[in-house]
Amino acid sequence: MDVVTAVPTPRSEAAGSARTGRLSLAVALLSGALGAAVVLLATRQQWSEGTATVAGGTFPLTAKGSDVTGVPAALAVVGLAALVAVFAV
Repeated sequence: MDVVTAVPTPRSEAAGSARTGRLSLAVALLSGALGAAVVLLATRQQWSEGTATVAGGTFPLTAKGSDVTGVPAALAVVGLAALVAVFAV
């Protein structure tokens, strides 16, 4: 009869598993930085323009990404700050 214990059998850590962990962390951090940069750039771009006819003539109108709401830009800045914190740790 075999001996049954609650302790798992130890296994040797491969050298590739540490490299894989660092690579996945690097890819995640790079993707986060790229995503936050894209959001910041998108909120600063002019998305549409037009004119409105009013009593005094025409009035030019433009709409940027930040005119609708400031939440995406704020979340992008917070995301970049979190990435800097991860690099600092």
